[in-house]
Amino acid sequence: MIKIVISATSLLFLLGLPVAAMSGGALQEIKEQEQIRSMYDRAVALFTRKIPEEFEYRRNNSVGYIDFIKTIFGEKGIPHEMAYLPFIESGFSPVAVGPGDAAGLWQFMKGTAEKYGLRIDAYVDERKDPVKSTYAAAEYLRDLYSMFGKWDVVLAAYNAGDGKIRRLVAKADPAGLRLPNVINKYIARLLAVFTMAEEPEKYGFTAVDDDQIETISYVEVKTSVRTGLAKIATQYNTTVSAIRDLNPALIGNQTPPYHYVILVPANESK
Repeated sequence: MIKIVISATSLLFLLGLPVAAMSGGALQEIKEQEQIRSMYDRAVALFTRKIPEEFEYRRNNSVGYIDFIKTIFGEKGIPHEMAYLPFIESGFSPVAVGPGDAAGLWQFMKGTAEKYGLRIDAYVDERKDPVKSTYAAAEYLRDLYSMFGKWDVVLAAYNAGDGKIRRLVAKADPAGLRLPNVINKYIARLLAVFTMAEEPEKYGFTAVDDDQIETISYVEVKTSVRTGLAKIATQYNTTVSAIRDLNPALIGNQTPPYHYVILVPANESK
């Protein structure tokens, strides 16, 4: 199991900052709603009885990302539970590609990604950059909250698109918005994942042993011209594969022909 950790020279991961506004309770009251409660219980049963191996696989994948996601979301005032959205969206795989060419941890569509500052061209697809895409996701979720004012509706908009949810809100009964069952199921599954991942022993899973996690330190390398990863790998006494693992946004085995920063394993250079 690999967990990326901060190096002293990095400015990208902000893991040293205190986590704020992360009470983990912003959505918990939602599972007491009648239309959510049974779906929540079924989600727990799904993960514990029907697909425990898949749950464990995705939970193990989360180890490399969940700490910095929580930190970034804490900075931006995004609820703790939202940090587990990639469990549902991508299985915590930064290279996941979904329906409609959605990509990355957060399964951004191209238009939304570019709106929030992610670069997509012949050289990089920053939807697959875990840190940059997480900052974009935090901004997007914060904008959705400004738009709708309720986190369950924010999740609905993230899942179904804000245009569709705006139309639902416009047609809603004054007594309150009733979300479609498919969206309530999505919310219920996120809540179940959050609860189970935070306290896995209560659900028959083994807690992650930090001593068994392989950590990777890295340095930032700034490039301004197209440079082959093989050349960089030789200079830093590493491999092209190791560099690509740290830079899933790179499309080929070279850096872009413009100013760009990649991460390289912090081995001793030759």
